[in-house]
Amino acid sequence: MNKIKKLLIAVVGACVIFGMGTFKAKAASFAVYYIDMQKILNESFQGKKAKTELESKIKEANSKLKKLQDEIEQIKKELSSPLISKKMKQEKENEIQTKILQYRQIQQESQKLLTQLQRELTSKIVNDVFKIVKQYRKAHHIPMIVEKNEAGIISADPKYDLTDKILKLYSRAGK
Repeated sequence: MNKIKKLLIAVVGACVIFGMGTFKAKAASFAVYYIDMQKILNESFQGKKAKTELESKIKEANSKLKKLQDEIEQIKKELSSPLISKKMKQEKENEIQTKILQYRQIQQESQKLLTQLQRELTSKIVNDVFKIVKQYRKAHHIPMIVEKNEAGIISADPKYDLTDKILKLYSRAGK
């Protein structure tokens, strides 16, 4: 009986040892590939184009706001004149209030539109990149590709970084 227990323990131990060896071999052959979406957004042709478009809209909005701000400053100067009548002073104060409300309204609308535009442009780029990543993954028989920042990768071997390859494919697709 004692010999049977020892033999059984030896067999179970061997299975565990050989099983762990197989698991380690499988784990060593598995790699997680990743991309850095922020780098693609910043460096791709399409990302640069979207950034330029967004900056143009920002300049346009700032121009409108600057014009209103200048008008408000001009009215304030007119109000500081000692020769201004009470009636004219009241009209100028009302005009300032109206301009200030316009300024705030344009500022809020511009911010909302710019945020929406940025979201739309980024979303389109991300969707297009994900399509390329899926095609690349299938073509190269890669089990998984994650986004570096979203996956919370703290440290990774650069040989598994596909960012530059995907960036080239994506930039080529947009030209």
